[in-house]
Amino acid sequence: MEDSQISVNTINLVPSKKRKEYESKERLKLTEFLLILSAVGVVIFLALLYINPNKEASEARNLRRSADVSTILSYVSSYYDSEKILPEEIPNSKNCVEYRNEICKSGPYNCKDLVNMSFLTKDNSETFLSMPSDPLHISINGTGYFISNIGEGEIKVCAPYAERNQEISFSIHLY
Repeated sequence: MEDSQISVNTINLVPSKKRKEYESKERLKLTEFLLILSAVGVVIFLALLYINPNKEASEARNLRRSADVSTILSYVSSYYDSEKILPEEIPNSKNCVEYRNEICKSGPYNCKDLVNMSFLTKDNSETFLSMPSDPLHISINGTGYFISNIGEGEIKVCAPYAERNQEISFSIHLY
């Protein structure tokens, strides 16, 4: 036999990749994966910024507050149309949001220091109006809405707990 040296390359019949080639291709795939993942993350982030579910929810609650304030004003207007007098229970005040101007919930609630709107029901009537309550403001007896008689037949109802620095208040001239 000749003095030939047997090496690993001569024994392996299947050629193998060099270690550096193998690692560089795997790193390229990992880099591509991370690039795609970061791009998807940026798209999701921008979509959430655009949609902003908290903003949508607060705008929906403010829309409900506007409808509630309008409903309360229509109750008072209907009362004035039928009775031809302003209710004494509504406090005289230039500012809507003041102590003792918050509307009491309807039903068996303690209306001390609150505006009792039970005058809206007819004498011993079976129909009982339900006072709307603020969607987020939690009060045992109050609705979170305020009412005042500004003067000269003007009644104002406001929602001071409106979100996103929005001011919700409506007024009506009854005479």
